[in-house]
Amino acid sequence: MLLVFCQKITPRLDYIFKHIFEVSLDIPVQFTTKIDIFIAHNSIKMSYGKSPLGNEFFIQSTPLLFQQGLQDLKINVKTWKDHPCFFEVDEVSKIPFDVFAASFYLLSRYEEYELQIKDEEGRFLSENSLAVKHQFIDFPLIDFWTKSLFELLQESYPDLKLPSSITPSFLPLIEVVRPYKYRQKSFFKNCVQWIQSLFSLNLWEVIELPLVILRIRKDPWDSFDQFIEIFKSTNFKPHFFFLFTKNSFIDRGISINNTAFKSLIKGVSDYFKVDLLASYNAHRNTKVLRKEQSDFKSLIHREVKSIRFAWGIKGANESYRNLLIHEIENDFSMSYPDVIGYRASTAVPFYFYDLINELSTSLLIHPVVAQMSSLSSLPPKTAFSQLYSLERDLILSKSIHCVCFNNQILEYSSSNQALLQSFISYIESYD
Repeated sequence: MLLVFCQKITPRLDYIFKHIFEVSLDIPVQFTTKIDIFIAHNSIKMSYGKSPLGNEFFIQSTPLLFQQGLQDLKINVKTWKDHPCFFEVDEVSKIPFDVFAASFYLLSRYEEYELQIKDEEGRFLSENSLAVKHQFIDFPLIDFWTKSLFELLQESYPDLKLPSSITPSFLPLIEVVRPYKYRQKSFFKNCVQWIQSLFSLNLWEVIELPLVILRIRKDPWDSFDQFIEIFKSTNFKPHFFFLFTKNSFIDRGISINNTAFKSLIKGVSDYFKVDLLASYNAHRNTKVLRKEQSDFKSLIHREVKSIRFAWGIKGANESYRNLLIHEIENDFSMSYPDVIGYRASTAVPFYFYDLINELSTSLLIHPVVAQMSSLSSLPPKTAFSQLYSLERDLILSKSIHCVCFNNQILEYSSSNQALLQSFISYIESYD
C-alpha cells in the first residue's frame, strides 16, 4: 500500500491518485493529513504539497487539485523526457511538473467545459484540444507519465512491484447504423436511391439494387455472418452497438418494429455482446434515451449498461451526466470523429469525474482510439499502419486498444476492396 501525505484531501486529489495508482498500476493508495502517521508508516510513501517534510519522495503541487469550479487556466507546455508536460514546479519536486494536476486536467476533460467554438452539432472541436495543438493526440501521455512516476518511485522503493500481469487488450467495436444498404427499406426509398445512382453514373449500384431486392444477390451491408466467421476462432470478441430508435431525419436506420431487424440483433447477440448505439435525439433528450434503452432491453432481455453515442459526445459535461441519470455503467464514445488518437490522453479506461458537482462517478469511460470517420479520411494502408503503431505504443498493462468499425467495412465491392483487405489482415494479425 502507498501512503500519501497531503495538507488537504479533496475529491479531485482522491480521484486522480486512485486512477494513477489503483486503476492504472494496481497499487492501493491511502491518504493522511497527520505527520505522525506518515512518519510511522514503514512502507511505500510519498508527500504531495507545497514543500517536502524532509527527504521523502515528494511531488510539489499546483493549485488545481485544491480548487473548486472552473478557473481560467494558463497552460504552458514544456518538455520532460522528450514528451510534453505542463504545470511546472520547483526543482525540489521529484518530477519537474505537477503530474497529478496535469493528468487530472486531461482526464477530467477540463478543456471541454471551457467556452470554445463548437461544430454545427454543438460538439467540442478536436482543433481546440491541447493534445491536437501540441501534437500528442496520438500518444497516451498520461500513461507515459504514470509509468515514469512508478519507475522513479521504484528507485526509492526497490521492492515495489506491479502486481498485475495483464497485457494490453484489443477491443474491436462494430457500430451498426444501417444494417442493410437496400433491404428492409420502402419501395419509394429504393426508387429514389436507384434514380440517384443512375444520375450520378454509379452503374454498379444501378445493377446491384434490383438484384438485391429480387434476392438474387445478398445485401452488401448484411455482413454479420462474415463477422461471425472472422471472429469465431479469435481470443477476442467484438462489441456490437446497434442504432435502435424511432426514425428521424438524421437517424436513418431501420424501424424498431421491423421483424427482420430485431431477429438480426438477437442473432448477433448469440455470438457477441450487443448494446445500444444512442441516436442523435437521445443525446439531446433524456426521455428519448430512456425510451431507446427500455426498448433495447426488452429486445435482448437484459439490462443495457453500456452505450455509444452515434454522433459522438458534445462534451463530457452534458453527455456523461445524462448517462449517469440512466444508470449507464460503460461508455464507448471517447474519441474524435475526425482525428485518430486519444481524446483524454490515455488508453486506460477511467471513471468520469463530474466537474460541476465535484465528484468521481461510477461511469467507466473506455477510450476509443479511432472510428470509421477518422480511418476513412486516410488511405486504408496508411490508416491501419497508424493503428499498428498506436498499439505498439501502449505503455501500461491496463491499456485497451479500442477501435470502432462499422458493418459496411465488409462490403465486397471494387471501391471497398482495399479497406476490406486491410481490415481482415488487421484482425488476423491479432489472432
